[in-house]
Amino acid sequence: MDRLIAIVLLRFKLELRAMLHARERRVGLALAVPFLLLFAGLGSMVAYAGVRSLSHAAPEVVAPVLSAVATALGVFWILSPLLTGFALAETHDLTRLVHFPVPLPTLALSSLIANLAQPTVLAEVPIAFAIAAALGGGPTFPLALAGVLSTLLFFLAASQAAGLVLHALTRNRRLHDAALFVALGMGFVLSLLPMLILAGGLRPVAGSLARAAVRGDVFALSPFAWGARAAVAGGRGDLVSFAAWLGAQWIAIAGAIAVSVLLIRRIYQGELKLGIAAARAATRARMWLPGATGALLEKDLRVAWRDPALKATLFMGLATPLVFFVLVTQTSAFGRSGTGLLVLATWIGLSTFGSNAFGVERRGVALLLGFPLARWRVLVGKNLSGMLFRLPGVLALVVAGALLEPSYLPAAVTIALCAMCVAAGADNFISILFPVAAPEPGRSPHAAASAGGRGLATALLSALLFTGAMLLASPFVVLAWLPVWAGELAWWWVALPLALVGAAATYALLVGGAEQLLLRREPELL
Repeated sequence: MDRLIAIVLLRFKLELRAMLHARERRVGLALAVPFLLLFAGLGSMVAYAGVRSLSHAAPEVVAPVLSAVATALGVFWILSPLLTGFALAETHDLTRLVHFPVPLPTLALSSLIANLAQPTVLAEVPIAFAIAAALGGGPTFPLALAGVLSTLLFFLAASQAAGLVLHALTRNRRLHDAALFVALGMGFVLSLLPMLILAGGLRPVAGSLARAAVRGDVFALSPFAWGARAAVAGGRGDLVSFAAWLGAQWIAIAGAIAVSVLLIRRIYQGELKLGIAAARAATRARMWLPGATGALLEKDLRVAWRDPALKATLFMGLATPLVFFVLVTQTSAFGRSGTGLLVLATWIGLSTFGSNAFGVERRGVALLLGFPLARWRVLVGKNLSGMLFRLPGVLALVVAGALLEPSYLPAAVTIALCAMCVAAGADNFISILFPVAAPEPGRSPHAAASAGGRGLATALLSALLFTGAMLLASPFVVLAWLPVWAGELAWWWVALPLALVGAAATYALLVGGAEQLLLRREPELL
């Protein structure tokens, strides 16, 4: 117990020290607190009203509905690193602790207890109290609260085990690639489901499945739901059922912790560290593109081809714009498909923002900046590679335009190129002010976040700069739209070249400003 308390206190001290020494973390926490309070307040009101009204209207379906909701939330907690790129429960790196004479269950418990102080977890506590208050009042409230909190604790334990599984997968390149493609596919499908349901195509099917799940109580065997069912039984004063469900939930928590202990032993004691196969015999390097900028561009393209994450991004870039185009053209707000094509071109162009130009360099950024190169050449090479990574989106745009509105295709490509130039030039400032190293193959996917990465303050500044990029690109986008609004498409012979020249001049000004900022911040960047 003393070792457990010492490790938990050490984690809290390290988190506090990192927050005190990182200005972006302090600002991010100050900005996150109001949003978390708002989320907790609104979530508590919605949860209390929904559970209370359901208890009065149809008390027999309270347990099945809460079981389904708890299962859905639990699965989302586990898959959040794959679906959103943000882990709701942190998986701590135990590399520096496993060689101490501390039992592995103690290390697993310390990581689980430390997660209880995460802001996302603390924001769930008021919602748990609201659900318990809606299920039971007076003497039964503690029973209902114990059931709901046990469900939340199982979420944390299961998320920790899932994070360790992802950590193990990243240590094998082939498994890492397979997991990445599966995650992208899942995220793509799940992102389409809400739109399809709201559009009406899957609404009858979804409604029928939901009613069948509630009638059949199919989630009664889900371990995510056992604490919720204990809360329902405790709120009704059924002590036998409460004890049975709560015991089952704590057995599931113990099982998740045991799985975490097993994974920690196998990961950090070398059994799952399969390593990367020896490199093939070195061959003489050949650079196909001339000049320093061409060499930098070719290097980034080679790195992208070897990185499964970037390869998957290029592959998914073919499908996403087409789906977005279908959704845009199905809404009456954008009118005919030609205007929808121009909206899609604007979205593809602005997607260049957020490229994280120096991320793939990692520690190699010192070598890059050590070459006697003009800094604007470095920025231009990075921007060109970022634009080339968006070529699948432009290809999808060309295919959609050629099939549906060939007359709008030149304007759409021009809008995409203009927005790309301006967005790439504005993104240089974020890459210089808040550089984030991409995790190496075989490293924990949470390594960048634990190292201090971009916080909420960075996200706010990124949103401001993205808004600025939209405003800078708007004159050239509007210039391409003017012939459409005027009904004279022949004016494109004048408007489109002017838009391209204006966007190129704006990009040159942005690169010049970013070069001066890079010269001042090179020590911080390194």
